[in-house]
Amino acid sequence: MFRAQSSIFKDRNKLSPYYVPKRLPHRDQQISMLLSIYGNMLKNVWDAYPRFTQIVGAAGTGKTCTALKFGEIIVEMAHKEGINLKHIYMNCKVDGTTRYVLFSNLVRKVTQKLSIKSLSPEEMIRQLIEYLRFEEIFLIVTFDEIDYFVQMNPRERVIYDLTRIPEMCPSEPIPIIGEIFIARSLKWHDLLESGEKSTLGIGIIEFPRYTSRQIRDILEDRVEEAFQPGVVLDETLNLISDLTANPPVNGDVRIGLELLYYSGVLAENLGLNRVLPEHVRRVYSEINPTITTEDIMSLDKDGRLILLALVRGLKANRSAYIGLRDLKRFYNIVCEEYSVKPVEDFEEHVQDLIYRGIIDMKSLMEIGISGATLVDLERFLNNLLGRLEA
Repeated sequence: MFRAQSSIFKDRNKLSPYYVPKRLPHRDQQISMLLSIYGNMLKNVWDAYPRFTQIVGAAGTGKTCTALKFGEIIVEMAHKEGINLKHIYMNCKVDGTTRYVLFSNLVRKVTQKLSIKSLSPEEMIRQLIEYLRFEEIFLIVTFDEIDYFVQMNPRERVIYDLTRIPEMCPSEPIPIIGEIFIARSLKWHDLLESGEKSTLGIGIIEFPRYTSRQIRDILEDRVEEAFQPGVVLDETLNLISDLTANPPVNGDVRIGLELLYYSGVLAENLGLNRVLPEHVRRVYSEINPTITTEDIMSLDKDGRLILLALVRGLKANRSAYIGLRDLKRFYNIVCEEYSVKPVEDFEEHVQDLIYRGIIDMKSLMEIGISGATLVDLERFLNNLLGRLEA
C-alpha cells in the first residue's frame, strides 16, 4: 500500500532509545576507557583472565548506547586480529527474572546448539565455557540493569557466579574475557556479600548527567537523521534541551528524545511542516517527565495491568496517592475486564514497579506515580492510560 512521504519525518526510528547512532557525542572518554581495558587483551587473548567493569550513571546518561557502541568497536578490532569475539548484551529487566532465566537467555543468545533444559545455572555456565573453547569463540558480556536484578533477587548471588568463572576451570583458558555491569548507582553493592564485592573489583566508569549544551548536541545529530531538513527550529531544540537538562528530568536524554518525537508527531497531525516550541510545551504538559514509553514497553503483562489499575485508582480518587488495598481492588477489576487471572504475588509485582522507578510507595496508604504531582495529573493520566491500553 502506498504511503505518502511525511513532511516532518525522514526516519522516526532514529529517535528510538534502542537505536545506536554512528556517533555518541560526549561519551568518547568512556568508550576510550573501555577500549583501554579490553583492547589490550586481544594481543594475547588465550592467556587473558576476565576483567570486570562497572558502568554507573543516572537514567538517560548514555550508558547502554555506550556499551553497545563499544561492543561494535571491540568486535571489529578482534575480527581484524583474526579473533572470533562476540559482545552479548543482557538487559536484566527483560532477560533475567531469576538467575536460571538470566543464564539460560545468555546461553541462547550465544548459541542454539546447547540443550540446557535440565541444567542448573552453574552447569549452564560450565557448558557454555566448554562450547566457547571448542568453537574458539571469546565473549564479552554486558549485564544492564544489574542493580534492578540484585534488588529483586538478593538471595540469588548472581555476582558470585559471574565473577568466579575462572575458578570453575582454573587450569584452562577462559573464553569469557570480560563482563560489564551497568547500574544507576552503587547502592546495590549494599546487597552484596563481601566476597562478591571483592571479586567484582573497583573498575568503575562514571557517566555524569548531560548538560543542556550536551543534550542539544545529541538531539541535533538525531534531528539530522530523523527529520526532514529545516523542520525542527533552533528555538525548538533549545527548549527541549533546557527542559531535559533541568529538574525533574535532570539530564535524562531519553525524555529529550521522546519530547522531540511526540512534538514532531503533533506537528504532523496538525498538518504543519515545522516543529515549533509550542508543540514541545503542549507535549511536555501531557507526559510524566520521569516515565518513558520505553519504561512501559519493558513491563510484562502483569506489571502493565497493575500500573493501569493504579492509573484508574488515582483518577477515581482524584488524589496523588491511593492505598495498597484500593490498588488491589482496582487491579482485580482490571483483570476481570481483560479476562486475566490476578497474580498471587501481587505485592512482589508492586515492588518491581517501585524498583523500576515507575511508581512511588511512601506507605501502605500512599502509592502513586513517580513525579505525577509535577504535571497536570488528569492530563498525564489520560495520556498514560491511552499508551497502556494501546
